[in-house]
Amino acid sequence: MARTPVHKRVVDLPPEMQSFNALNAYEVGRDHARVACQLSDVHEEIGEVAILRISMTSLAVHVEDVFGEFAMAFHSVRARREILLEIGGVVRLHAGTVWRSDLLNSSFLIGAYSLEKCADFVFGDDGQIWRFDDASPWSRDTVAASDRIFDMHGLSPDRLYAVGGNGLILKSRGRNWDPIDVRIGTDFRCVLVEKDRVFVAGDRGIAGYLGDNEFVQFETGLDSDILSICSFRGSIYFADSDFGVHVLSAGAFEPVANLGYTYRLNAGEWLTAACGEYIFQFDGTNWRGIEISYSGGYRAEVYDTSFI
Repeated sequence: MARTPVHKRVVDLPPEMQSFNALNAYEVGRDHARVACQLSDVHEEIGEVAILRISMTSLAVHVEDVFGEFAMAFHSVRARREILLEIGGVVRLHAGTVWRSDLLNSSFLIGAYSLEKCADFVFGDDGQIWRFDDASPWSRDTVAASDRIFDMHGLSPDRLYAVGGNGLILKSRGRNWDPIDVRIGTDFRCVLVEKDRVFVAGDRGIAGYLGDNEFVQFETGLDSDILSICSFRGSIYFADSDFGVHVLSAGAFEPVANLGYTYRLNAGEWLTAACGEYIFQFDGTNWRGIEISYSGGYRAEVYDTSFI
């Protein structure tokens, strides 16, 4: 009887046994993107995370870092400060030239955020928010809630918010986080602090903004889950689990691009969207896209965006 080969590395598997997914993608200059990718077997028993720098024009792929673990999230800021969350409470922080690795006593970390020149944060189950400020190691903030935290965004230490399960909205007051009751029981998945408004969105198409601690809902017309919010060229964009990208117009949603399941939006000169193995970019008028795969090495191919 022929024995089934045992593979210790996911890159040794044949392509039909591999699963590929981009965790997040960021613009790096006019024509490059930094993409964190999770490559695993279809049963998710072995895997690796690769951080790639990809030319959106020549399609050249440069592998910057590889970690032989499963990851939950990747967050980056323009100052090349990056956070990679691995399953098991491992936090990798890149600041400067090396990666710092820490193991936190956390049941399940989901996301990360850096408030530039202030602190880095990771968060997840049981209302856990961990903070790192260069002067001291990772330590937990005090959170007056126990729901899962999905996202965080802010403009300054006194304009910093987090959102999570069962309608949770938290506002930072130093190292304490106080809940804001908006009387909505739906999970909030994403938050964006923009000027004098705090935009929040989540499951079953709920979205709105917080003004004077009152939650004002938008007419989204969606039943899908809204997973990401981004400000781009003066407009607010939302990504959802079904259609793709929408823009806010006069308190209602207008469809922008049918990309399918879209879970990350980031903005610079381009609006960058992560959708599984696809990365799309929008300059305000036109879209361009690539498909990333692994076959003896990480590869990028042009993806036809004429359907958008």
